Parts: sequence; structure tokens; C-alpha cells
Amino acid sequence: MKKTFISSLLLIVLIAISVRISAQELKTVTPANSIESRLGIPLQSEIKSTETVLILLRHAEKENVGNDPELSADGKMRAEEFKKILKNVHVDAVFTTPFNRTRQTVAPLAAEKNLLIKEYSPKETPQQFIENIIAQNRGKVVVIVGHSNTIPEMVKILSNNTIDPKINDAQFDNIFVIKNSSVSGTVSAVQKKFGKNTP
Repeated sequence: MKKTFISSLLLIVLIAISVRISAQELKTVTPANSIESRLGIPLQSEIKSTETVLILLRHAEKENVGNDPELSADGKMRAEEFKKILKNVHVDAVFTTPFNRTRQTVAPLAAEKNLLIKEYSPKETPQQFIENIIAQNRGKVVVIVGHSNTIPEMVKILSNNTIDPKINDAQFDNIFVIKNSSVSGTVSAVQKKFGKNTP
């Protein structure tokens, strides 16, 4: 009787220890302070079929030559940083305007995720473009790279005017994460910074 009681007690202790170890292992898989959680990017499993997660940013730093400049050395570093911060994020599509600086900003990420870069016209109205993106990408994560005058307009529309950003010509470190619902409107909208600080 005594042996049975001790055996049962040992079994309970072993189960408690294994449950505790499993809980600790789970914490290390999805730490609360990961880059994705700090940016407010939900896990793929958290996105409903009626929602679209949009990650918007202006192109990275560019050279000051020509009509269609390429990224500068700082811009190329920022493009690599952008790829790193989305390393563990599932991305379904990337959209850019048809310019070197926007395409090059997302090129490292697109290569990493094995995605084709889709182009949109900066002449298309932001409202029309956003409506098309949401209609065609429900349940998905979409990255949009634009310009200092187009990204703020899109963010304003997507956030139902809760974010009204201004991006000056020297700013390249803003990133906007918006979870939009086709049923109830915007679920969440956040503005963050990434990479090297700019004025």
C-alpha cells in the first residue's frame, strides 16, 4: 500500500515537471518580445478569412541622381533589415510602384519568400487600389511599398482616419501594420519604426 502511494506520488511529480517543461518550451517558440509581435503583426493562424493584414512602407533611401534612382548603400541596408524583420512572418504578396527604389526595397524579402513582385500604378487612386487589394487578398498578408505621398494616403484610408501620417523627404524608417476586416472595418492599425533612425 505504501509502495503504491509513493509510486503514484512520483508519477504525479513527473507529470507536473513535464507539463512545466512543455510550457517553457512553448514560450521560447513564440516570445512576446519578438520583432513580429512588437510590430503588431499577427500569426497566420490568427488571421480570419474576412481579414487582410497590410504592411506598408515608403521605399528605402535612394541615390540622388536621375529620374529613376536606385537605392543608396543605406537604402540597400534598410531593404535587408526589412527582410530580416519579416523573416518569421508569412507573406502572400508584395506590391510596388514601377520604380527601381520601390522594387529594390522589397526585392530581398520577395527573394527570401519566393514571391513575384506585383506592380501597381502610382496614378491609380489610393481608394481604388486599396479596395482591390482587400477584395483580392482576404485572409492574407500583403506588403505594399510606395512613396512619401502615396503611403500616408493609403494608411489614412485603411485606418479609417485613425492614423494620419506625414512622411517628410528625409524619413525612411516608418512601417505601418494594419489588419483590415471586410466585415467590420479596421481591426487594428499601428505605426512603428524600423532600421536606422531618420529625421
